[in-house]
Amino acid sequence: MNISPATNEKASPTVRKSSKICAFFQRRWKAVKKSFQKNRVEPIGIPAQPDPEPSCVPDPEAEAEVDLVNEEQLCVAGPNGPEPQVKTETQVTTELSMLHNNFPLNIFQLERRMCKCRVQWTPVTEVWPSVFIGNEETAMDRVKLKEMGITHILNTAAYKEYLQGKIDTKAEYYQEMNITYCGVLVMVEHRFDVSNDLFPASEFIHKALSNTGNKLLVHCMDGVSRSATFFLAYLMIHHEMLLEDAIDHVIDKRWIRPNRDFLKQLITLNSNLVTQRKLTLRKQINKEETKNEEDPVAQPVPEPLCEPGPSIPKPEAQVTKELSVLESHVSQSVIQLQDRLDEYTLGCTPVTEVWPNIFIGNEETARNRAKLKGMGITHILNAAAVEKSLKVLFEIPSKKSLKGKVNTGVTYYQGRSLNYYDVPAVDKCSFNISEYFFPAAQFIHQALSNPENKVLVHCKKGLSRSATLVLAYLMIHHDMMVEDAIDHVTEGRSIRPNIGFLKQLTILNSNLKSRRILQLKKEHR
Repeated sequence: MNISPATNEKASPTVRKSSKICAFFQRRWKAVKKSFQKNRVEPIGIPAQPDPEPSCVPDPEAEAEVDLVNEEQLCVAGPNGPEPQVKTETQVTTELSMLHNNFPLNIFQLERRMCKCRVQWTPVTEVWPSVFIGNEETAMDRVKLKEMGITHILNTAAYKEYLQGKIDTKAEYYQEMNITYCGVLVMVEHRFDVSNDLFPASEFIHKALSNTGNKLLVHCMDGVSRSATFFLAYLMIHHEMLLEDAIDHVIDKRWIRPNRDFLKQLITLNSNLVTQRKLTLRKQINKEETKNEEDPVAQPVPEPLCEPGPSIPKPEAQVTKELSVLESHVSQSVIQLQDRLDEYTLGCTPVTEVWPNIFIGNEETARNRAKLKGMGITHILNAAAVEKSLKVLFEIPSKKSLKGKVNTGVTYYQGRSLNYYDVPAVDKCSFNISEYFFPAAQFIHQALSNPENKVLVHCKKGLSRSATLVLAYLMIHHDMMVEDAIDHVTEGRSIRPNIGFLKQLTILNSNLKSRRILQLKKEHR
């Protein structure tokens, strides 16, 4: 693998200074996390230190096979464990500050980080208490698995149609061993999308570790790329680790090399999880501030306009019903969503209100300042913004950089009380718009916390990029399925997200659905 050379610090004092700043915040972040760990109650099956080796006799109550190749089947969360202690306001504020100051690393920085690993490759390694990453040889050696006391296997190179780069074990291979098997069909080739399976696979690991007697093997062909990618995702999802911290933990014990496309997808996951964590922490701070401002006898606080629902617990019957609906829901494919969009024959209009105080519009609307004033627009989300560059900053952008873009920016709306947010999306199937789903949704969410605000979400024609971000907002903040969000928007406006954007929305839908099921199961306990 070709690794870009590290930057020469002597050649650039700015780089040296930035590196020191990054190192400072990274040290502070690790220190804060250690202090949090001391105040946390560890979940069952995931002790802070490795436990002594349990008996090699597997649990007699074998669980059902779980195959992630089947999209309708979902790994179930583990049994009820002790609730984590509530963090103090100081801890919450400190963690939020550290997240704000965190500088996300790019692919090359992550690769250089992994190059610091001084551990030699081995067939199998315990990288976390009761969790092993291994290769095909280990997975095929039933005698060794029995000696290790393995009770659960996550095969990230599961066979489906052909054996090239795959391991044809399946649950039948481990008959009479009381091993719970989970297979994920992942190809090691570049541009293979694993993001749809990261949450279900993480839940499989989480459930396995809920029993302290269980031991899990996560494997692929070499135990280097695919298996490592899924375990890193588990640490990020269930242990709130940043991607670089998860990598640091694993390379301390095992040599790993996720390919660049897998790293890119982990970076997107990291960004989404950090954004969600910030939202959660902000809500905790806001609730604490509201509580302090109230009288000694606290009264219920009405939720903002854009909150998905009331803060009081739902009745058990309602939770059970919603959980049943989610678990029986069959996700729609991209082709089915395209057919759904084709059913609507509304004509194209410059601007349409698709949700209370949310408008989707085109470039003409965004440039008409008089019309914006007449509509009462207070917030603008430009989904076709020009990507920042020196030429753009000096107002001499190239024709190529302006193609398909709306070059307005904050300066275009000077003199007006407008809040502006830009997303430099390109209307191409290959463009990764998913990295903007949560930040854009949060911009809309905060705008609508004031019922007097109005938001215009626009791109070039108001059909693809802007519509995609509004659909993501409805899914994230209003618990809508992607097909329900499409149905709602198309009642008032014709939209046409490209096939690549639809694919990314289906992945978002799957991830949100998995998290919602977990949340409801916790409420149902």
